[in-house]
Amino acid sequence: MIGVVVVSAAPRESGRVAGMHVALRNAVLLQSLGCERLAVWGVDAAAWSVALREDDRVRLRCDVVEGAVEGDILAVSDRVVLDLTTLRAVAERPAVLFRGGEAVALRRREGRAPPLEDGGEGALHDPLSLCLPARTPAERAAATDALLQRLRKPQDGVVSRHLNRHLSLAVTRVLCRTPLRPNQLSVGILSFGVAAAVLAARGDHASLALAGLMFQAQSVFDGCDGELARLTFRGSKAGEWIDTVGDDLTNYSYFAAAAVGIHRAGLGATPLIVGALGLGAGLLASGIEYRYLLRIGSGDLLKYPLGFGKDAGVSDGELAQAGGVKRLAGALRPMFKRDFFVFAAMLCAFAGATATLWMLVAFTVGALVTLTAVLRSEWARRGIAPGAER
Repeated sequence: MIGVVVVSAAPRESGRVAGMHVALRNAVLLQSLGCERLAVWGVDAAAWSVALREDDRVRLRCDVVEGAVEGDILAVSDRVVLDLTTLRAVAERPAVLFRGGEAVALRRREGRAPPLEDGGEGALHDPLSLCLPARTPAERAAATDALLQRLRKPQDGVVSRHLNRHLSLAVTRVLCRTPLRPNQLSVGILSFGVAAAVLAARGDHASLALAGLMFQAQSVFDGCDGELARLTFRGSKAGEWIDTVGDDLTNYSYFAAAAVGIHRAGLGATPLIVGALGLGAGLLASGIEYRYLLRIGSGDLLKYPLGFGKDAGVSDGELAQAGGVKRLAGALRPMFKRDFFVFAAMLCAFAGATATLWMLVAFTVGALVTLTAVLRSEWARRGIAPGAER
């Protein structure tokens, strides 16, 4: 199948949605759908062909088409913003997709016809996904808003849903108009975690409060790199690993430094003992998880089968019938989602050294629960019952 990008203006005059020319966005979608090659048809097609070939997100051959297009085609206009689900619906049968009375996409399996000028055998009207006009600046701004809102995740925790995601999307709206890449942003976000750790190690109240604020800022901005990657089609395995390792480094360095800081604040050896226990459990759990992710070729920690809670695909009924440790872990898991935990750590840092000690205890409990779940998951995959003799 040939993916045809129908362009209505020269590259310099073409509008952008979320930082990308609509023609480029549609070309990447056609590529993702499985087209064998791309073609450009319309105004200044030669310049567009060059522009698309020069973008590192376009990996397919990109030809210039004049007049009729022969063969199996899927044509999409640069006057509309679609998503992959909608484009797949158009591709399933010969049809024309109309939006506001205008033909904006065409699927044709054989014959000769200029793109979007032959009605095909049927018509699709507004599929149940994303199909937004992008002809005017106002329409393109509305399309950007819609794309940003679709970046919200169903697994977002309570703090992320009501606070973090609102802030991160506002930042991503600005970032998508810059040349900044997601991986560059991920490295920059890590600096907030480093700053939080340095401040927490000082132990005085002002430093702890500022450290908590920096820790929360890292949690907010941590959503931006993934949002930017999905919005601009720049997701990668390297990006997944940078994000995963960066989060863990931030978590472990903050609580390790907090243990040192509140020890300096006069709370004795208890913070150091608790912190060392939590850090050891966390590092061991992460090491096991990383080994599994390397084996399956992913850097996304959500793909590790931790095995408890509804996020792991366990229903309420199954959770109620599960064993004590698994049921307790499932019940507590929402409290140990990173967005909630980091926000709570910030509040405790504002309250001072004693409250931070209690947060350190909670971190250690969470690390031990996670390590237990990870070990149970490893045992389950190897067919070893926990506690069984070997």
